[in-house]
Amino acid sequence: MLTATTLAASLVLGQTSGFKLTRVKTLDGLRAVAVAAAPTGSQFIACLENSEVRIMDAGGKIPTIKLVGHVQPAYGAAFSPDGKYILTGDEQAKIFLWEAKTGKKIREYPRAKGHQRGIQSISFNKTGTQFLSVGRDDAICVWNVSGGDPVAKVTGEPANFYGAYFLKTGAIYTGTQVDGWRVLAPKTLATVAKVKVPGGQGANNFAINRNETLGLTCGRDGVVSIYDLSKRTLLSSLKGHGDFVSEADFTPSGRYAGTSAIDGTLRVWDVKAYKQVAQLDNRSYVGSPVAFTGDGKYLLSTNSGDTIEIHMLYPPQPALAPTKKR
Repeated sequence: MLTATTLAASLVLGQTSGFKLTRVKTLDGLRAVAVAAAPTGSQFIACLENSEVRIMDAGGKIPTIKLVGHVQPAYGAAFSPDGKYILTGDEQAKIFLWEAKTGKKIREYPRAKGHQRGIQSISFNKTGTQFLSVGRDDAICVWNVSGGDPVAKVTGEPANFYGAYFLKTGAIYTGTQVDGWRVLAPKTLATVAKVKVPGGQGANNFAINRNETLGLTCGRDGVVSIYDLSKRTLLSSLKGHGDFVSEADFTPSGRYAGTSAIDGTLRVWDVKAYKQVAQLDNRSYVGSPVAFTGDGKYLLSTNSGDTIEIHMLYPPQPALAPTKKR
């Protein structure tokens, strides 16, 4: 239970009166390299430096589950859209599928035709039948969740792919250090469009909101760029970070986005007003993971010691209810 003392635990710099972050918990001893939130509720995946993977609850209501199998740290992790399954991918390019409720390992995916180097990110498609893996070998693979070799694979030129996502159409959006972001065709993974970020330095990562209207690039020049995905046009360039921006996530509501950089800061932006609304200092100097829980109540990140910290959002930012058709 959160007490008044706990809620007053920390001062967050740069807050506006309409949005606040309050630190509620530091998970001492848990040094994380990646985190990923469940689509609903307050559960999340914590991938630790010591190769452990845990399913945890930011609200503290559900017991922690340990996933046993990785011998190298897992940098890629994702929940399925229905929250029933979890994918993790490690530095040996091993990818495992787990049952989220029990932590039981269901299958391992073959590596012979997959990645030659470690996994850096993983994401499911909207139906939970396929997933994308992005490797440090500058390749994107498409897999069937049911198993087998990749059904499609594309390598960069080198593009240095980061943060790939399926859209509902089956198209794939991904960040690149060469351009900024690209659109890849369903099934063939042929490049449909290349969108360059201002400055020409490319992006270290890419994120999209839940309703697939906005995209965000993590600039190598410290700039966060917001795009209209349907028009593929730049809406705004947000300045504040002092070095490479590395990680990003949108709140479930889509109103805000959090970004972290190797300058040791995590900044929260109002993506409608195009302004910073909060800032966390003393974050990881290799770039803190950033994830908002599915209920829109918590922000997950790591401090300068790479230890997981949980901040509460006020007001909460849950996903918006679907608009009823008349």
